[in-house]
Amino acid sequence: MSERKKNKKQIKITVDYEISKKNRAAQILFAIFAIILILSMVLSAVTTY
Repeated sequence: MSERKKNKKQIKITVDYEISKKNRAAQILFAIFAIILILSMVLSAVTTY
């Protein structure tokens, strides 16, 4: 019985790790997109001013 609980815990930890890895990748992509957007806005403002 205790062996089953241990296996479930290990599976849950692995799933949590995968989810956090995906969240981290999504945050990095969002940050890159935001930086590109801000830079394009700044460049547009500089060229028109």
